[in-house]
Amino acid sequence: MARHPSERSFRFGIRFKIAVSIGVIMVALMGIDILWNLSLQNAQAENEAREKAEVLAAEMRAAWDFVDRNQNVINRAEDGSFRTKHLVCVVAAKSISMLFTTETDYSIRFTNDTPRQAANAPDAFEQEALAAFNADPELKAYWRVMAGADGERVFRYLEPLYVTESCLECHGEPVGEPDQYGYPKEGMAVGQVGGAMSITEPMDIYADGIQNSMVQQVVMVLFMMVAAFAGLYFVTSRLVLQPIDALRTAAKSVGEGDFDYTLAVPDPCARPRDEITELTGDFDRMARDLEALYADLEGQVRSKTDDLMVLNDLLNYQKRELKAALDRLGEEVAYKNEFFAIVSHELRTPLTSILAYARILNGDESLAPKTREAVAEIESNATLLLNMVNNILVISKHAAQKDELLPEPVDFVDLAQFVRKALAPIAAAKNVRLTCSVAPDVPLAMADWEKLRRVLENLVDNAIKYTHRGGFVDLAITFKPADGEAGEGGAGDGARGGEIVMRVSDDGMGIAAEDLDQIFELYKQAGQSANRRYRGTGLGLAVVRDLTELHGGTVAVESRVKEGSTFTVRIPHIPVAEAGDEEDA
Repeated sequence: MARHPSERSFRFGIRFKIAVSIGVIMVALMGIDILWNLSLQNAQAENEAREKAEVLAAEMRAAWDFVDRNQNVINRAEDGSFRTKHLVCVVAAKSISMLFTTETDYSIRFTNDTPRQAANAPDAFEQEALAAFNADPELKAYWRVMAGADGERVFRYLEPLYVTESCLECHGEPVGEPDQYGYPKEGMAVGQVGGAMSITEPMDIYADGIQNSMVQQVVMVLFMMVAAFAGLYFVTSRLVLQPIDALRTAAKSVGEGDFDYTLAVPDPCARPRDEITELTGDFDRMARDLEALYADLEGQVRSKTDDLMVLNDLLNYQKRELKAALDRLGEEVAYKNEFFAIVSHELRTPLTSILAYARILNGDESLAPKTREAVAEIESNATLLLNMVNNILVISKHAAQKDELLPEPVDFVDLAQFVRKALAPIAAAKNVRLTCSVAPDVPLAMADWEKLRRVLENLVDNAIKYTHRGGFVDLAITFKPADGEAGEGGAGDGARGGEIVMRVSDDGMGIAAEDLDQIFELYKQAGQSANRRYRGTGLGLAVVRDLTELHGGTVAVESRVKEGSTFTVRIPHIPVAEAGDEEDA
């Protein structure tokens, strides 16, 4: 049978947890208090037993010393003659200790390492104490609480007995000679530990006192804890749990839509007495705000719906306007691209004619030197202008997404020589040394010959433009095999993988580090300013980037100001045989 929710919350609710927590804390504190007090009282009992043992030992020493100092009186007859009566210090001390031990629960005896009587032989604890006295001459006493022979706890106490002058008569030199009582002498010396006084005290009287004290203290502490527990539980229930129960009941009513609840709400203008009162006030204000919101919810929904309709109409209007603007922009972009293509195409025809006639005139040996220089200048500038027109045409095609590769077998030796011949007049006009080199292992590859020519011409043209007179520009083409292919087959075998690496280096003005990230963007030039020395359209490197990426390759630059630049183009190597196989398939 399932329990009712209220019964379960009452049994395992906050009250139950508080009661258990307080009970556990009190039991733990009481246990700690009992252990602490038991330790203190045991230590106090041991101190009292030691003090008693010290007093008994002092009294026995006094009796011993009294007999020792009055030997002449004790052992003389009435006529003054010496006659031993066998009442020496040790006999007197043992007799007194025997009488004391017989009439009390205490035990006093004398022992040493070489006892003359078996009854005086040391037990294990006394042997331990004698060893400690011999090892440490400064040790004055040795004690411990331990179990006695009958299992009861006793206090054992030993003090050392040192050899004096009066002891030498019976225990001194020579060793083995009988003394006046017939015992062989031990050969002891003054100051040596001759034995020990052993005192044993029962601890029962202390144990009874400790037990009575602990019982009394436990009862008192338990009574105080129970009283404190009851008071704390009452205060907690009154000040915390009852207000929380009221808040829970009110929250349940509000959750069911019933705002007719009863709470002791504080005055809003008065300062809250405590956190519970402040929480009650906050809950009441929240509930009243929620009640007002429910009352006006329908009107708010209608208002928000109207606002959403207005926003939706505005959004549709803006959507139509945006579509119209995009259509106009598309038409303008198409017109611009078409205009660039037409203008570029129409300009290429006369420029090609100009270059052709300039080259014919330049080959005429009868021209005067000044005329030949003018013709060379015409050819150089016409070449630059044709390069710009070609760049504009490439950019317009790329923007219109009509640019595509026309792959064919490319011999990079022929390509490099073509670029060198096309730009040699420009380099000669600036007195710049132009060199080209192709590594022997560079294989034929399937690529767009015209677009690679455009890439290399732009890079070499830029290098010549930004190189001072007397400088150099170098075009170097190499082949980098794929990992694990070096030495397998060779270039002529159409090795798969790898890449063609084309580098254009110069010792010109270089590029600042802050300009390296933007030189491949359209209409961007390094060191742009209104009075820059080298002018251009800013299209050349953008064309290089687009045509290289069209081949699936990458372009990178390394440069330092006043030291020169190196542009590196890498395109994947597609063997001619592989391309032929794909076409046959």
